Amino acid sequence: MIRRLRRTAADERGFALVIALAVTVVFSMTVITVIEAARSNSRASDMSKNRVSAYDLAEAGISNANALLTAKNPYDQHLLHPQGQYQPADCANPPANPTGAALLGNTCSPLTYTLDGGSVTVWGWLNTSTANWTITSTGTVTRNAFASQPATKTLTVVVHIRARASQQNVTPAWNYVFVKDTTSSICNITLDQTTALTSSVYTEGNLCFKNSASISETNAADPVLLEVRGKLVWLSGASKGVGQSSPLQELTSAKIGGGCAIGAVTNAGHTCQRPPTGSDYFYVKSGGYTSQADAIASPSLTTTDWDNYYQTSTISRLSPCAAGGLTSTNFDNDTTRNTSLSTAFNLTPGTNYTCQTTNANGFVIGELDWDASSHILSVRGTVFIDGSVTINGVVKYRGVNKYGTHPSGSDGSDGLGGMMVMYVSGTVSLSNSGVFCGWNTNNDTAAYSGSSCDFNAWTPGTSMLMFIAQGGVTLNQSSFFQGAIFSEGNVSLGQSAQTEGPIITNTLTLGQSVQLKPLPGLADLPLGAPGNPNTSGYPEQPAYGSG
Repeated sequence: MIRRLRRTAADERGFALVIALAVTVVFSMTVITVIEAARSNSRASDMSKNRVSAYDLAEAGISNANALLTAKNPYDQHLLHPQGQYQPADCANPPANPTGAALLGNTCSPLTYTLDGGSVTVWGWLNTSTANWTITSTGTVTRNAFASQPATKTLTVVVHIRARASQQNVTPAWNYVFVKDTTSSICNITLDQTTALTSSVYTEGNLCFKNSASISETNAADPVLLEVRGKLVWLSGASKGVGQSSPLQELTSAKIGGGCAIGAVTNAGHTCQRPPTGSDYFYVKSGGYTSQADAIASPSLTTTDWDNYYQTSTISRLSPCAAGGLTSTNFDNDTTRNTSLSTAFNLTPGTNYTCQTTNANGFVIGELDWDASSHILSVRGTVFIDGSVTINGVVKYRGVNKYGTHPSGSDGSDGLGGMMVMYVSGTVSLSNSGVFCGWNTNNDTAAYSGSSCDFNAWTPGTSMLMFIAQGGVTLNQSSFFQGAIFSEGNVSLGQSAQTEGPIITNTLTLGQSVQLKPLPGLADLPLGAPGNPNTSGYPEQPAYGSG
């Protein structure tokens, strides 16, 4: 009996051992499963975090690209290192843009940035027709704490560049009264009677003095540069000329290619010399005279250029004003550039008018408003008028910002001083005693005093309305004009007319007692100035295409 009980107990111990082993195995498998599940969940979580971080890195790349577009020339197609079919042939050594700017260096490879937790690769290409950058940014997370694979995310965005109202002046001709006429054996510019120029002058031909006409420098802060590629000629009876003998006023620079001549253009030129060593009325600062007069390039508009301005101006027959504004037929009576507008556009009628155009994002890109009671012309952008323009009475022009407003106390930024280019396929005329004045952006007031423009108050670097005429421009008797003029024909200034600002013209006619006042070298010009490329703009909010 006792022996049987011992055998039974032994059998039960064996069975218990089996059960214990089985439980241990099952428990171990459960623990392993839990651990593996935890590890798997951690890997999945880590990969998810990587994906989020990769997205963040890609967005950081977009931000870096935007920073470049803001800091540098956003119209330089090399700037964001375009790849593939968009890569320029000169990517290894692109030229400075604009001239004088810092070189970008080799732009053949994409931009790369190492950031916290990973890296980003960025490149973009510019559609020059729309001013849109398409930017591709790929963020890569490099950490792999649980042996997860590095995660990547690619984003593609489109960024539109909205041009600034003013652009850096890279065209030296806009710092002169610039006359292109090269007709030989004539006076291409004649200064007569008491005409007194105090502005820089450039002529491809000859400059002649009659009676007591002169060109002088009255303010050392506004240096006057004279460049005559032909001859400087004193016609019979001329008593003055370059500078002043008493009180002594000397020009900063005089480059006279054909020398000085007395009596007639056809007489031989000689080295210009003032008394006592010579007899020329020629007062130039020491070291300022040279006979080397190198050509200065000036804008020249082709038929294609004019057609392009007709197509792309922000206000025109093809880009009409918003509802309630001027009708499109005020700018052209058909849709072809052919100078067909039979009635001249009156810029300053006796009644108010308004015109505003906006871009796809709702920002104002064109503004032309006239307040007949205050005589204020509010401007922004470019205008094309397929005919002629007349201006009467007093005009004080200023600008509006991208929202179409001119807040009190405006400082001239974002075009608030009045930056506009008006293309005119016909002629431009300012009436007798007409007054056309710019703005003082230091005090947010008109550069106007009494019945004339206030030269000392005008801030031309932030307030410049430019007329681009395919025909001639006439500033009639006793008129005042502050702005810029480009004419493919003749610019005519009537008796006692006064102009302040650059002029580029084929020929120039000056009446008696005309005054042309100087400007400091212009750092900026209005958006759309001929010969001056866009080099400055604002990147607008990115539009995401994928990601």
